[in-house]
Order: sequence, then structure tokens, then C-alpha cells
Amino acid sequence: MTIVGNDRADGFTRSPPREIRLFLLHGSEEGLIHERARGLVDAIVGHDKDPIRVTRIDRDAAAREPGRIADEVYAVSMFGGHRAIWVEAPSRDLTAAIEPLLLRPPSDSTLVVEAGSLPKSSPLRLAFESAKNAVAIECHPDDSRALGALVDGEAREAGLSLTPEARQYLLALIGSDRLISRAEVAKLMLYAAGSETIEAADVEAIVADAAPSEFDAAIDCALLGDIAGVERASGRFFADGGDAGLLVIRLVARVGLLHRIRLEMEQRRSFEAALQANFFPLSPASRAALARQAERWTSAALGQRLPAIQTVAARARRDPRLAPAIAMRALWALATAVKGR
Repeated sequence: MTIVGNDRADGFTRSPPREIRLFLLHGSEEGLIHERARGLVDAIVGHDKDPIRVTRIDRDAAAREPGRIADEVYAVSMFGGHRAIWVEAPSRDLTAAIEPLLLRPPSDSTLVVEAGSLPKSSPLRLAFESAKNAVAIECHPDDSRALGALVDGEAREAGLSLTPEARQYLLALIGSDRLISRAEVAKLMLYAAGSETIEAADVEAIVADAAPSEFDAAIDCALLGDIAGVERASGRFFADGGDAGLLVIRLVARVGLLHRIRLEMEQRRSFEAALQANFFPLSPASRAALARQAERWTSAALGQRLPAIQTVAARARRDPRLAPAIAMRALWALATAVKGR
């Protein structure tokens, strides 16, 4: 059984064992899964930018042609060099396509599979966890220690330091999604370039959109069934040049958080206890909105919709031109679902 826990996953993906040829990344945080998958691929091919050495198979292609995975894994490279086969797992089970690879691991390529949140009974997860030549890597939302390490590492690389107040303020604003958190921290480091120390005022000036805004207002309205509010908030968001790709990533993170909170609440825990267990710092207004959303939804209803929203996020990343329309359809679908409940 080879399982890498969330606390060891960052270091492991930066320097994976050379003898392992099959990796599964799964969990509740899509941005973190994607970042760690990219880190694995970079480590496998040695940061080689040659596209021939990296083959991407997205969710749609994997669902349509599952046999293509084995074809790519066993294909012989025309120009030599180890290859990485990077697969986004669809909602349908890929175990039948993966099991032959576990029995006969490739020698000249490595398979990296991005999956979503998989239960312990998932056949795909069990297949990777029980194989001696494969690894299953957990990817869950960052806790305070992981967020602190992310911030300190980025600051150190930029040759900057943060005052205690600035660090505390920054950590309170980020954390819902690894990709969004890293983007916000990188933006702050760029803003502070040329200085030695980052102050709380710098964080407030540049990381303001990590706090509640039209970005979150559109999601709040959708999860509360406020269709008119979705129209207003999203209209302002896109009019200000908002990034639809980040919006759907944030939507995935929010629905995932709400799902975890509902699971806790259905075990007779209070909303506050459930929120604290998931380490998600929020402003009073956002906390109140999330509490209302938790009253409107059940874990079952959220669990049914989360895979579809994750698929939407992947499509928005693949086609930025259609991302605004894709994001709007996802928000309308959620708002309509609340209306119908």
C-alpha cells in the first residue's frame, strides 16, 4: 500500500521516486491537485519544455477513448527521453483502463492521473493504493501551516520579508484554492519588488480581490438561489475585466467547502464548528452568506453537483474564449437548483 498524505505531498511531487511509474492525485481541492500534477510532470521530464515528451489527455478524451491511455503509455518515443502521460480522469471509472498498466508498468514513460474527490471505496483509488508500483497522493485544502510555508517560500525566493501583521493579514485572505492563493501571493511579491519589507498596507492594496468582492458575490447569489443577484454581480465582475477561469475555480472550491461543512453538520456539529474544522478564514459578511447557504443545501445535493462543476472548470481552462459563458451557465444552474428545491 503506497499512500502519500497531504502533509508530505508537496515535497514528494517535487522529487518523486524514479522507480514509480504510476501516480494518482485525488482529493477535494482541484487547484492543488492540478498544481501537484504539474510539479510531478516537471520532475519527470526534467522541466524539459519539449511538448513531445508530455502528452495531455483531458476528461472528454479519456471518457471517449479510455484505451488511448495504454496506447500512449506504451508508445515508443521517436526521439528518446522519458515521457509523461498526464490524464484528467472523467467522472466515469477508469479502473479497467488503468489496471493493465499496474500489472505491467511502463519503462519509458510515467502516468500521472488527476482525479477529483474519491471515496475510500473507489475502485480507482483502491487500485493505486494497493499496487506496489503505484502511488496515490492526497490533495486537501491547505491548513495554516501549509499556507504559511507557501507565503514564506515565495517571499524568500523574492528576497522579501513580511511584517507579522502583514503575514497574518495575508493568511486570512487566501487559502480557498492553492492556484488562487499562489497567484495572489505572486502578485503581492511583484507589487513589493524593490522593497525589503511587505507591510499590511501593501497586502490591503494588492490582495483586496482575495477578500469578499463581486468575485464571491456571484457565487454567494448562485448558492442562495438569487438569479437576479447572479446577473448583477457577474455583470459587474466581467465589466471590471474579471477572469472567468478563476471564477469557476473559486466556484469549485466554494462548493467543495460547503459540501464538507454540510457533512460535518449532518454529524450534528454546529456550522461554526464545521467551519473551524475546515480552516477557512472568512469576513463576517462571507461567513453569514455561507451559513445561509449551508441551510439551503444538503451534502447529497452538493455531492451530486460537484463533479459537473469540476468538469466545467476544466473546460473553462481549456477554452478561455468560452469561459465567461461556461461560468455563467454553471452559476445559473446552481441558482436554478436552489429555486427548485
